[in-house]
Amino acid sequence: MASSSVSDLRIVLLGKNGPENNRVGNTVLDTAAFHSEDTSYSQQHSVRISGEVEERHITVINTHLLQPNLSHNQIIQGVKECVSLSAPGPHVIVLVLQYNDFSENDLQRVKYVLNLFSEKAMKHTIVLTTDEETDGLMSLPYMITNNAIHDFLKECREHFEFDETNPGWHSELFRRTEKILKEECEEFLICDMYEDAGGTSVDEDLSRSGDSVREKDEEEDLNESTKTGRDGGDPESVKLNLVVCGSNRELKSFISNLILNQSERRSELSSECVRRDVELHGRLISLVELPALFNTQLSEEEVMRQTLRCVSLCHPGVHVFILIIPDAPLNNEDKAEIEEIQRIFISRINKHIMILIKQNSEHQTEKLNEETQSVIERFGGRHHFIDLNTQVSVLVEKLEQMVEENSGDCFSTETLMETQMEKMLKSDEMKRRIHSLETWFQTQGNDQKIGID
Repeated sequence: MASSSVSDLRIVLLGKNGPENNRVGNTVLDTAAFHSEDTSYSQQHSVRISGEVEERHITVINTHLLQPNLSHNQIIQGVKECVSLSAPGPHVIVLVLQYNDFSENDLQRVKYVLNLFSEKAMKHTIVLTTDEETDGLMSLPYMITNNAIHDFLKECREHFEFDETNPGWHSELFRRTEKILKEECEEFLICDMYEDAGGTSVDEDLSRSGDSVREKDEEEDLNESTKTGRDGGDPESVKLNLVVCGSNRELKSFISNLILNQSERRSELSSECVRRDVELHGRLISLVELPALFNTQLSEEEVMRQTLRCVSLCHPGVHVFILIIPDAPLNNEDKAEIEEIQRIFISRINKHIMILIKQNSEHQTEKLNEETQSVIERFGGRHHFIDLNTQVSVLVEKLEQMVEENSGDCFSTETLMETQMEKMLKSDEMKRRIHSLETWFQTQGNDQKIGID
């Protein structure tokens, strides 16, 4: 049972911005304990410094385990070191975040690292934001940059802003820490997954850190290269990131299960992106089904949030978007979905998209109807016929050929952001042209009035 006042407090600082971590750590200890020249060391190791603050013995373990350049094994070892430095366990994990520098990949990394400490780590976490939301970013229609942090803050128990000028800031941090310990009825966070740190393998550590599907997703998100091996470096295993899109859920499930060599039926509607992984002929394939974008139940912001999440799940980016349509005249939903895809991704998607045309086994022909041909031409001209007898190896070979033609280039979250900025610039330019035209008409009208007078 936690005591009403903790006199010996162990705090783990977790963040990816070294200077901001140091600033928070120095404010907690009320002294210049962490220095910028220590950065090169602290990028690889946690730094522990103690001091007396408000009649308490405070120990701060400063770690930068959220940096994107760290490998999976470096993170594992870093968490082990941090747990050892905070023995018998940290009282609280202070997560140091910035509104304007927190992506969907950062969100996945945060959850992954916290889960390595303990399945209960989120309950012992306080989020500190060290910057203010930029009005310009918040005014963007889709708020792409900070959707991730807002989603995460909704899941957190404690969040408040860092204020080094407020003399009562220490007391507030300590009060919230004691509140967590009291509510959890614990003296500190028990990081039991590393009690036998010397005798467990990396695979065993991962198997104890939470849901296996989520771990697999998050581990793949940590990779910084399109070439990945099952053991982290096999050059023969090239990762292929695919996104299946379209208005027809059954057709999307058909192609997903075909590629993943699965037979499950999932006809229920879903508005959430789901990623599934499989190894096929030595190649790791990650496949995400993008929910139908033309959906009156989804707001514009929600559509963009799902689109961003979909692309983020395919780190470092999407190699091929698969748009599947029936070999028949397009219905209104098909047409609306195609328009929405083109509106969101604009022409930047054309080099990454493959049109799959689902045919019936009884009626197969290479001849395309005029409407389908028009769709294919709009998206760059690549297409392939599929049916129940389609060989997956043939399809994958065609997708690989696309990736080779694109020199391995992919559609990343940065590309998505650029498309939105392009659309905004075009919109602003259109507004300026309309305003100029309106002004011209007004001028012409005034000139005519003067002439009449």
